[in-house]
Order: sequence, then C-alpha cells, then structure tokens
Amino acid sequence: MQIPKSLTRAAMEGHGLLGVLFGAIIYVLCLTGSILVLVDQISIWERPDAPAIASLSDADIAAISVRALARAQAAGVAHDIYMQMPTDELPRMTVYGYGEKGDHRDWNVDAAGQLVPHAETPWLDYMQLLHFNLTLPGAIGRYIVGIFGTILLASIVTGLLAHRRILKDAFRLRWGGSRRLTNADLHNRVGVWALPFHLIVALTGSLLGLAGLITIILAMVAYKGDQEKAIASLLGPQAGADTRAAPPPDVARMLRDIQLRAPGAAVTQLAIEHAGTVGQQVRIMVAAPRHLARNEAFLFSADGRFKWRAGLTDGNAGMRIYGMITPLHYGTYGGVALKIIYALLGMGLTLIVATGGNVWLARRREQGRATPRLEALWAAIIWGQPIVMATVAVLLLFAPVPAVATYWLLTTLCWIVALSLREKARASLRIGLAGSILVLFMAHGVVRGAGYPIILLVDMLVVLIVLAWMAKSIGVARRRPLRPASA
Repeated sequence: MQIPKSLTRAAMEGHGLLGVLFGAIIYVLCLTGSILVLVDQISIWERPDAPAIASLSDADIAAISVRALARAQAAGVAHDIYMQMPTDELPRMTVYGYGEKGDHRDWNVDAAGQLVPHAETPWLDYMQLLHFNLTLPGAIGRYIVGIFGTILLASIVTGLLAHRRILKDAFRLRWGGSRRLTNADLHNRVGVWALPFHLIVALTGSLLGLAGLITIILAMVAYKGDQEKAIASLLGPQAGADTRAAPPPDVARMLRDIQLRAPGAAVTQLAIEHAGTVGQQVRIMVAAPRHLARNEAFLFSADGRFKWRAGLTDGNAGMRIYGMITPLHYGTYGGVALKIIYALLGMGLTLIVATGGNVWLARRREQGRATPRLEALWAAIIWGQPIVMATVAVLLLFAPVPAVATYWLLTTLCWIVALSLREKARASLRIGLAGSILVLFMAHGVVRGAGYPIILLVDMLVVLIVLAWMAKSIGVARRRPLRPASA
C-alpha cells in the first residue's frame, strides 16, 4: 500500500504534533481504560467480602424495589433510585439512591434480599473518576475526555497515513539496536496489528465523552433547539413533574409484561425516576445476549402500564448504533475472555502512546537537540503513573485517604523526583514501579486474601510475575551501559 509522499509528510507532522501536545493525558486515559475493562473482577478483588447473590426471581426484584424506595426515602435520597442486578461475572446487587441536589447513598443487597451497608471500593471509584472525568468536576471533565478521544482518533488516522509501507513492514521488528529504532518498530507494528480495535475504542470513547454536546447539537439541528425532544428520542418520555407522594410502583406487573414481550429476558438494571411521586416512572433494562447492544430498555408508568421501548436491538439504525457504543467501548459483549483480550489490546494502545513519545525524544537527542527535563518528565508519566495508581491502592488498603488529592500529590512528587534524577529517572522509576506493585499485591494478600483462596492466588501470581520481570531486568541492565532518561 503506497501513500503519496506529500500526504505522508503532512500526516507525519500532524501525528507528531498531536502526540507531543496531548500524549500524556492520552496515555493516562489508555492506561486507566485498559485496567477498567476488568471492572467486575477488580471490584471482587478489592472487596471480596461484599455480600453475594447468585440469582434473583422477578418476585425478589419487585420486593427489593419496595425496600429500596423506603430506605432511600428514609435517607433523603429518593429522587432517583437505581438497582444494578447481579451477573455471572459480578454476583452482587447494588442499590443507588440519588437526591435532587446530587447527594447519594449506596447499599448492597444480601442473599436474604435485605439492604445492607455498601462495600466501598474507593480505589476502583477513583480510577473510574480519572478515566471518565480526569478527576474534574461535573460534565466538563467528561467533555474533555471526549475531546481527547477525538484527538486519539485523529492521531491513529494520521499515523496510518504517515506510513507509506504499512503492509510491507507489518512484521518488521529491529531488536537489540538503538532504542529509537526499537521503539519506532514497536509503535508502528502494534499500531498496525490492532488497528481495528484502536479505531473502535477511540471513536466510541469520543462519542461517550461528548454525548451531552452531541445531544445539544441534535436538538439544534433536528428539533429546533428543543433539548427535551432530543433527549426523549434517545431515552424515551421523561418522568412527570407532579411531586405529590404516591405508593411504590407496581414493578411486579412490569416484569410480567416484559416476559410477554421478551420471554426469558433477565433484568440487568431497574431505575425508578422521580421515585415515590405521582410523576414517577420505571425504566427496566433486560439482557439481549444475541445482540451487540447486549441490552434492551423498557419504560413503564407507575401503575405498570407500558410506555416505550428503546429499540436498541430491533429499532431504527440510529438506535441500534446508539445501543452498540457502550458494549464496543468496554468489551462487555463476549464474557471474561473478551474482556481479557480488550485489556491486552488496551495495553498495546498504551504502549503505542509511550513509544511514540520515546521516539520523538530520541530523535531530538540524535539531532543534537536533547531536552533532558522533558525526557525526565515523560519518564515520570510513563513509569510514574502506574506507581502512583499502585501507591494509592496501597494507602487505601490501610486508611480512608482522599484518593484524588493523594493521586495529584503523588503525581507532582513523581515529577519533582524525575527532574532531580534526570538521566537516572527512567531506571529509578522502573524500580519504583516494580516495588510498588510488589507492595500492593503482598499487602492486599495479607489484608484481603485471608479466607479467599482465589484472591490470594491472584496476588501471589502477580508477585511472582513481577519478581521474574525484575530478575530479567537486572540481568539486562548488567549487560548494557546506562541510557538517557527517555521512557
């Protein structure tokens, strides 16, 4: 596949500029996203002691919805109530109650169907906040993440256009030579091998992050500025404004109706909007395993009458595409095996971002325009961010530290240490990363592993892998001289 030289040159310049300006944040988003693909497994790892539920009948769900409404009303967080049902991968049920001002309370449901205090997962919550919002407040963080998803998509396209011999060099790897050539080959080859995945993740991430802005644009273009109509086209009719008190909704009738419309469908999520008021309505998501959307949504009035079906599995093309975006981004359409593949491919994308920065810095050094401070800061991002994330996890094992503030404090400390070490930053940070992971999984095995053999086995396995990696790295380091600080 030959691409014109003029287009290649322009694409390369654009590709390099995007990487230099935005590489650090894209790296953090790719790293956190790769980890969060295994969100259910991480939840179990972080809190193996949370109450478990193997399965629920429709009668159980209806009874729990009544208890959830009563508990949320007592806590003053009953404006909207969400019930997340147990799955094979995460056999836990969680109830979320939200107040009108955004305050909320969470509960787990035990095997007897009773609401109990929520088993908190502060590290997972912090990682999700970092990936979804970059820890920024409100919708602005999500919009910024969406913009960076668009930038990542542009970087992938320009990188593709910049390689004139993309197919010919698809399996060319130059090991043992200069670090720049090794990094360049890794950057290019991994980028080509997993190109469809990279395009899908970048595009869907952009759409998810910018969903709010897209809705506003849709309202302006298709509905003459009417945002309510635009939202209703995607989410169905909104709950009524009548706030007078009303009895709990007839969830049992709704579930019987769903069984007539979709026999055998398992409920995955239930939401009571404007709960406990005359205007309340219930949104029920059911599994659709034979469709990429994975779910179908039904909407009911409080008395159990059917109001609306989303059509995520059998509606118009727009709704079907809308339903596919989240499963495609998070890899939730193929079980644990697919999630592991997604995590590995995501780490490949993270590697592409890291090696891209390495190549740019190494090229400057070869041209006599080395930037030691920038090399040290880049090493602090590539190796320092995993250190920070692991350290936050260790601290949260022993004390309820403020995760976000701790993250930024440790990130700043990493930058300071890297700038002071300069040429030795990369090697020191690699040792720090290995050490932090060892401490995390050894401490977790002691604190959380007792009584949970599978959790303890996972912790021990990771410790052995890290020790093997350290032994190999030490052997390699003894055979070659110290390199510059580029990551």
